[in-house]
Amino acid sequence: MADLNESYIIDLRRALVEAICKVSAQRQEAASGYKGDTLFIGSAEVSETLVLLLSEFVEGVPDLRTPAEVRRMSDIIAKKIRLNIADIRRRRAETGARPPSSIVIRGN
Repeated sequence: MADLNESYIIDLRRALVEAICKVSAQRQEAASGYKGDTLFIGSAEVSETLVLLLSEFVEGVPDLRTPAEVRRMSDIIAKKIRLNIADIRRRRAETGARPPSSIVIRGN
C-alpha cells in the first residue's frame, strides 16, 4: 500500500465527526426540542453508516472481483479495526482518558 497522507486523514476524520455530531444534534432537537448539554449519537446507526460508506469506497477497488478477494480485503480491514481499538485502549490506559459515555437503547 502506498504511503498515506496523514494530514488528509486527520482532515477527513474531523469532517466526519463534525458531520455526525451536526446531524445528531439536528435530529435530537427536532425530535424533542431538548436543548441540554448531552449530545445523543446513535452508535449503531453511525457504525452501520460507516460500514456502508467503507463498502461503497472499497467496492470500486480493481482487485476485488471474486468473493475470495473481497474476503481478503475484509480480513485486512477487520485486523486494522482490532489493532486500532487495542491502540486506543492502550492510550486511554496511559492517559487516564475515558471513552465517551454510551448506553444501549432498544425499542420494545
